[in-house]
Amino acid sequence: MKYHLDTIPVWDAYHENSECPLCILEDKAEKSYVDSFLGGSVMEPDTRIEVNEKGFCPHHNKLLYKAQNRLGLALMTHTHTLETMKKLKHEINKLEKAAKNPEKASRHLMAKLSGGESSIEHAMREFSAWLNNHRNRCIICDRIEYSLNRYAYTIIHLWEHDQEFRKAMNQSKGFCFSHLPVVLNMAAERLSRSRQAELISELNKLLLDNMDRLEKELLWFTQKFDYKNQDKPWGNSRDALPRILQKLTGKYME
Repeated sequence: MKYHLDTIPVWDAYHENSECPLCILEDKAEKSYVDSFLGGSVMEPDTRIEVNEKGFCPHHNKLLYKAQNRLGLALMTHTHTLETMKKLKHEINKLEKAAKNPEKASRHLMAKLSGGESSIEHAMREFSAWLNNHRNRCIICDRIEYSLNRYAYTIIHLWEHDQEFRKAMNQSKGFCFSHLPVVLNMAAERLSRSRQAELISELNKLLLDNMDRLEKELLWFTQKFDYKNQDKPWGNSRDALPRILQKLTGKYME
């Protein structure tokens, strides 16, 4: 896929000196998309068709609901529900057909006895898979994923061509466990093998150095609850817990 460079947001994220610049960029992208889907853009035909088809995951439905535009969300949810009901009836018909077809079920008896699954069990598994897939589909998640790949592309490009950025990256706190794979996957796609090896070496050092720093900060946070340490300075440990949770999960602890 072709991505365009978007250097200003990337530089701005690095200037914030957080545990992961892509966490900042994802958070901003998510808020922007939530706002846009409750605004005028959702009435555009192409966008509305996509919303009807995919809907939103539980996390983004919750964010949309909390945004207090109940009418906008209700209108989107209604047309998405109509589209979903068509597919639901089709899937239920397949399940009912398997349950009411004893001849087909008997053909699967030997498979069942030998440790396989019967036709109705197969149908139930397929129906469950459809329900899980429906629950996890989300137009906002898809757009955030595209945005993150675009920013990762910019990071890789700047690392390769801009020495100032490479220096800033190596003085940063690296990436969280959730976003480091995005950068590595983009590097595998865009860099030569020799440049991949250089980047991996730098990223591994950043990860280990900063995990070591966070572990020490978190340890001091726990030790500050000992009365013997109550008058000693916190240093950088006061917010160590949310920062290391962010490093490990890729999510701000708000």
